[in-house]
Amino acid sequence: MANSITNNQLIGPIEQELISEILNDPSVIEEAVLKLEPHDFVDKHMAIIFNVITKLHAEAKTISEHTILNYISTHTEMQFDDYELQVKTLANKFVSTVDFQDHIDLIKNASIKRQLNDFANEIISTDMDITKFNELLFNFQNRMALITSAKRSNKIASIADIAQNYSKDLQRIMSHDEELTGTPSGFSLIDAKTNGFQRGDLIILAARPGIGKTALALNFLVNAAKDCKERTEKMPNNEIVLMFSLEMSSKELCNRMVSSWSMVELSSSKRSKLSKIDYQSVNSAIDAISELPIYIDDDSALTIMDIQSKIKQISLEHNIKLVVVDYLGLLKGPTIHSNNYNRQAEVAMFSRTLKQIARLNNIPILVLAQLNRNMEQRSKKADNAKPMLSDLRDSGAIEQDADIVTFLSKVIPDELEGEENNQKETATIQVEYNIAKNRKGPTGSVNLDFIRTISRFEEKRFAPLKGINEAKGYN
Repeated sequence: MANSITNNQLIGPIEQELISEILNDPSVIEEAVLKLEPHDFVDKHMAIIFNVITKLHAEAKTISEHTILNYISTHTEMQFDDYELQVKTLANKFVSTVDFQDHIDLIKNASIKRQLNDFANEIISTDMDITKFNELLFNFQNRMALITSAKRSNKIASIADIAQNYSKDLQRIMSHDEELTGTPSGFSLIDAKTNGFQRGDLIILAARPGIGKTALALNFLVNAAKDCKERTEKMPNNEIVLMFSLEMSSKELCNRMVSSWSMVELSSSKRSKLSKIDYQSVNSAIDAISELPIYIDDDSALTIMDIQSKIKQISLEHNIKLVVVDYLGLLKGPTIHSNNYNRQAEVAMFSRTLKQIARLNNIPILVLAQLNRNMEQRSKKADNAKPMLSDLRDSGAIEQDADIVTFLSKVIPDELEGEENNQKETATIQVEYNIAKNRKGPTGSVNLDFIRTISRFEEKRFAPLKGINEAKGYN
C-alpha cells in the first residue's frame, strides 16, 4: 500500500480492520502490541479497544470479544456509546487478505505524521527567547528524536532463535582463526583481552593530563582505519572511522598522526628544521594517511544531540567501524545556566545517551575522560598510585553505562619509585593500559611505551630512534 494513504478517512477503516484481525487471529497480537500504542489510533473508539487489548495481553489473559466487553463493562472510564455493538461488529467483520504488517505500518506512519504536524505547529507558536535558545533547541532536538524513533522494529525473540543465531556467529568466528570479532586496536596484547572494539559497546579511556590518552586514541583510530582500508580493498564495504574532537583542531590531530606514522618529531620548533630525508618521510606519511577512511569533526561546540544526528546521517552512507569522542568533559548541555544545573546529572545523561547511540547504531564508541582529584591526592602520597573506577570525573554513571573502562597511568620502576619529577623530561615513558572493567571479557593490564615527541605508542620498549626515520605504519 502506498504510504500516502495517511488521512483520517482512510486510516480509520484500516484501524478497524486491524482490530478485527486481532480478534480473529490471536497469533498477530504480539506484533501489534510490540509496534503500536493506543495513541497511534486516530479513531478514539479503536484506541480504547486497542488499549484494552494491550492491558489484557500484559495480564496474559485471552483476548476475545467476550474478554474485551467484560473489561470495558467493569471500567466505566473506557465506556462509549454502542461499545458492545462495535466490538461485536469487529469480531464478526470480514478479515482482509492484506498483509497484517501493512496495516501496522500504515497506522504507525499516520501517527508519526500527526505528531510531526503537531510538533511543527508547536515550534511555530513558540516564543523563541534568545536568552534560552540553546535550551529550547535541545528540547526540540529531543522531541524530534523521540518522534522519529517511535517505530519499534525489534521482535521479541525466543531462546531457540537466539541460540541459533549465536551458533552461526560462533561457526563464523571459528572458521577464521585470526579474525577478531570487533574492530582491531592495532595492539595485539590489548586485542587479546577485548577481541577488538565490539559493536554496540561504550568504551571509556581515562587518564590524568599528559599521559597520552588523545595520542593513544589516535593510534587506535589510525590502526582501525588501516584495517578498514585493507578489508575494503578485498571486498568493497564502505567502512570508515570517525572522530569528534572538542579539544584539538583537525590540523593538530593530523600533525600528530603524521608524526606518529613517520616517526619524525613535528613540534612547532622542529617543523622548520627538518632534514631532506625526514621531509620525504613526512610526505610519505601524509600520502599514506590521506588514503585512510578517517573522518574528523572538530567543532568545539558539539552537543550530544549533534553527535547523535551526525552519526545517524553518516551511517546512511558508510559502515562506521569506530567512533572516538575527545572528550566527555567538554560536552555541554542546555541547562548550564539554570539554577538547577547539576554537572553530575548532565554527565550521566551524556554517558547514557552515548551508550544508546552505540547500541542503536551497532558501533563501538570510544570516549575519552578525565580523572577526578582523588587520583591527584593519592598520587601525592604515592608516586605509583593507580587509577580506580571511583576516580572517573563528574559521575559514577560513566562506570555503570560503559561496557569497558580503561585507564592510562605512568609506570614507575621500583628502583626509581619516589624520586621527584621522575620521567618528567624523558621522551619515552612507560605507561600501563589497565582494563578495569570488561563486561564481555577479562580485565588486566598491558604495558606500553609512549614516545611523547611523536605521539606514538608501542607494545615493546625500545630506545628512541635517532637520525633518519623511514615512514612506516602502525603495528
